[in-house]
Amino acid sequence: MKFENSKDFDEYLKKRAEEEPFSAPQSFKTKIENAMAELPEKEKEEKRRLSFPVRRLTVAAASMAFLTLFLLPNISVTYGEAMEKLPVVGKLVKVVTIRNYFYSDENHEMDIKVPEIKDESSEAAGHVNENVDRFTSELVKQFYKELETAGGHGSVSVEYETVTDTEDWFTLKLEVSETAGSSNRYFRYYHIDKRTGQIVKLGDMFVDESYQEIITEEIKRQMKERMKKDENVVYWIEKDDFGKEFAEIGEDHNFYWDKDGNLVITFDKYEVGPGSSGEPEFVIKYKLFKEILKPQYRNTGE
Repeated sequence: MKFENSKDFDEYLKKRAEEEPFSAPQSFKTKIENAMAELPEKEKEEKRRLSFPVRRLTVAAASMAFLTLFLLPNISVTYGEAMEKLPVVGKLVKVVTIRNYFYSDENHEMDIKVPEIKDESSEAAGHVNENVDRFTSELVKQFYKELETAGGHGSVSVEYETVTDTEDWFTLKLEVSETAGSSNRYFRYYHIDKRTGQIVKLGDMFVDESYQEIITEEIKRQMKERMKKDENVVYWIEKDDFGKEFAEIGEDHNFYWDKDGNLVITFDKYEVGPGSSGEPEFVIKYKLFKEILKPQYRNTGE
């Protein structure tokens, strides 16, 4: 069965939930109970009613009917409303888990949390939500495709967190972990300038492209320093035997602002080194790029 988007997928799940009784796993029941325990006393009785549709939730792809399948998306409005009452991520921007896809059998596991920025007045927030929805929906479809066509073991998970939430700036991070023979982890960052209501990429913050060389050279300097201190650390500064090389950062490279107003440039696993190098981060001091930063972005991270 194919689903064009997450809404079609949810409609399918709603129908299955109504048709088939299902006892939710104890682990999920515990999560619901813990969440309810944090709510004000006057709301707990109402939320107990909201948990009922969840207990009946069951989903099974036609070709995988023999597997034990437990999927927890936001398949009912009541469940979504309950989730919105939970403590939110961040200080000033409300972010909620609007959907959670979960699957588990002996060889495979999926746990994909889909966040949504709750800000109807922000067009940028809407664009981020659409991007996140498309991205996570594709991961879900890919997971089921691999279930049908491949053997072995495999898993995929998506977590999220608010990295920055100040008066002027908001950054949401998605963390994707995948295993299929070997493990991989990578990130996606979404930045919103609250002053303009615009989505911002790294290149948008500078007056010209000179930032690419300045930041790249500083990263390479730090790479060499780390390798000198630890012989087990390896980065692809120059071309290796496989032709891999870290040449230069681009305008849409992953980054975030730290609490001291410095830029932190992040890399995914295998992006600039072997798996043993992990997901390295490099702090670029503010003073190195201050002069080429557009005035409106100075002191953004503070």
